[in-house]
Amino acid sequence: MSIIGRNPYRGKKLGSFRKIDGSENNLHNRELGATGTPFIRVGTVEYEDGVASPAGVAKDASGNALIGVDGNSVSRQPIPIFSKAEKRSLHKSGLEVVRNQDGLSNNPDAPFVLLNPLDRPSARVVSNATSKLKKGETDPSSQGLTGINWAFGQLINHDLNLARLSEDSFNIDIPEDDSNFTQDIPPTPTINRQKDGGLEFEFPRNAFAEGTGIIKDGKSVAAEVPNDLTHWLDLSVVYGSDEELANSLRSFEGGKLKVFSEETESTSDDLMPADTEQVMRGGFFQGVGFLAGDERVSEQDALVAQHTLWLRNHNRIAQDLSQFHPKWDDEQIFARARQINIAQYQQVVMYEWLPQQIGEVSKYRGYDAGETPQISDEFNAAGFRFGHSQTGNKIETVDSEGNATTLPLLTTFGAPNVTEGKDVDEILKGSTVTLDEDVDTNVVFDLRNALFPPAGVGFDLYSANIQRGRERGLADYNQVRVDFGLERVKSFDELTSDKSLAKTLQDLYGTVEDVDLLVGLFAEDAVAPSGAGETIQAIVGEQFERLRDADRFWFERSFRQGGYFTKKEIKEIQQTTYADIIKLNSEITELQKNVFLEVSEANPLNTESLFSDGLLDLQGDDGKAKIVVKQKSLSDNTVGFYRVEDKEGTIIDKVTGATLTPEDGENYQKAAIKNSVVDFQIADNRSRKKFHVDLPDNSLLAPYLIADGNIEDFENGDAQALLSFGAANKENSSIIELGSEDSNVFKFAFDDLINSNSNSHSDNTMMVKVKL
Repeated sequence: MSIIGRNPYRGKKLGSFRKIDGSENNLHNRELGATGTPFIRVGTVEYEDGVASPAGVAKDASGNALIGVDGNSVSRQPIPIFSKAEKRSLHKSGLEVVRNQDGLSNNPDAPFVLLNPLDRPSARVVSNATSKLKKGETDPSSQGLTGINWAFGQLINHDLNLARLSEDSFNIDIPEDDSNFTQDIPPTPTINRQKDGGLEFEFPRNAFAEGTGIIKDGKSVAAEVPNDLTHWLDLSVVYGSDEELANSLRSFEGGKLKVFSEETESTSDDLMPADTEQVMRGGFFQGVGFLAGDERVSEQDALVAQHTLWLRNHNRIAQDLSQFHPKWDDEQIFARARQINIAQYQQVVMYEWLPQQIGEVSKYRGYDAGETPQISDEFNAAGFRFGHSQTGNKIETVDSEGNATTLPLLTTFGAPNVTEGKDVDEILKGSTVTLDEDVDTNVVFDLRNALFPPAGVGFDLYSANIQRGRERGLADYNQVRVDFGLERVKSFDELTSDKSLAKTLQDLYGTVEDVDLLVGLFAEDAVAPSGAGETIQAIVGEQFERLRDADRFWFERSFRQGGYFTKKEIKEIQQTTYADIIKLNSEITELQKNVFLEVSEANPLNTESLFSDGLLDLQGDDGKAKIVVKQKSLSDNTVGFYRVEDKEGTIIDKVTGATLTPEDGENYQKAAIKNSVVDFQIADNRSRKKFHVDLPDNSLLAPYLIADGNIEDFENGDAQALLSFGAANKENSSIIELGSEDSNVFKFAFDDLINSNSNSHSDNTMMVKVKL
């Protein structure tokens, strides 16, 4: 029995369900991972004043001294120096480096210390110096990673992170010689003019959690930042992170989520509902943008496509569940569909997408109630921002005929190009044939200079990422390496094999011990077969393993251990690929097996035909199918498949054991219907129904139709049957196989046996499309 067929509400008492706000996952600490709880610091806190002042600087963009929480001007903390070579280099630059004694540095392992270090350069200066891509230039993935990596990665990021903003600013100085933002441009929503006439990017700080970022009773309480989302891989982007939003997303009918279009019973052409109450951040769809579980949903077209795919997947599962379990109420269907949807998402994230980013992922060893899922500052404010380096300057769409259209990235903000279901399909298909950018300091021009249209002249996302790390008090790159169990790099040449970049970094920072974490992450060499360096691998890998191991509801935790799924169901989920999710929820039929990698000899397009001679050939294949039936008859017809032994239609009579062929006529028909492996009845004229069925693996199947009745009617002589083989049918008519646009799709049609005397198939009772 498939995961859809089992009734989890029967027999053994159900455990608790996953809360929308993420609470009560851990029964010993019920707020662990809940919406509104703070990010955690895995490693060292490096606020310059030890409490809340941004790291790496003692002055703001206007040159004003930063004031610490104690009311005094902030001075930069001494920097530990670990090599004589760096000591000599800093001395030559006129900086004061002395032996580390009398506690001059809080790192006792450092033999030397740099006193009174200079401020790190403006984040915009670092961005300009380290990113060399000009307008329109790209730096495509050398690992063959497709564009769906960054698009899906953004969805995952929005599932995990949303740091609250404050009214305090930590603006980014724009240098006077900046060629893209000349000093004569007027102020915009993203650019301010400083007191001295210079320009700066507007940049708000994150809000602090209550009771943090203060000195209390003479003791420093370092600032912490609340996460406005849950800290779980729970598809909060689809379902929301609070009950009010979650309820506004539900239809409360058949366990489904609201959609914009309900023209058919198919879920593969649905769009998200319009945000008529304007609770999201806006967009172009219907003039208000889409409504989803995360307010950033309409940020750009590729993100909308990702959101829509997982909403469709929920509704597809809900529809299947309602057919298998007609007595279930809306809440039961919704809860089970959510469980399965999240499980499939977790499988794809952890075991298909993540290995492409960081390499091998450890095996699941069971639930650990002592582990914490809380998203780390290092992950949120730096490590998981590698997707911004992967993002290109365009989105490609590919239609059902294979025609490609290029959308410049800047024209996709606000999602203006998603107005109907096929737009989502075309974006998804396009993202599987284009390449990611490499993870490096070469962030594309548009992300560094032209965000966010159409509000202002521009903004630099790379600069903002660097600045975010500083304002969150992240430790420098080398210290984070140590905090995550890696060795320090002793020179810029050890940080990167790119000699030119190493020289640029030395000119910018002076010492390898003061490099901004994000810059170091982007600069370090990738470690094959992943697209990222070892420090990104450490930060991201550590976070995802905690998310998995701390989750009481993780899909690999079996039903007997307190989870949602039986061992057989877990194996079924583990077979899920992202290509499966796309195919089941769109009209896309041809994809490579691993959509996160480009098509190659080792990762070919799925072009093997499963259909021949009017039969469905599952010999050696898994029999999961999506069947769409279009009916034009006023009759209530039944369609199904029966098992045959060979392509000539030979069957074994289940009752007598006799071998029959189509030439046996009426006896063959009766035995064939007894060999039925799946059937479904279609009512109503001009209807369109969709079914997700489990067909028997390693089998050869033939379709049949029972006109104006079901199997029982046929066996009682009250209804006629039409089989695949003309010799078995009245007047030697047969099912007609229609042309298929893809080797994985089988189309066939039935004549109206009641109202037509012709065999032309011009007045088909039904057209059936089977997609595996």
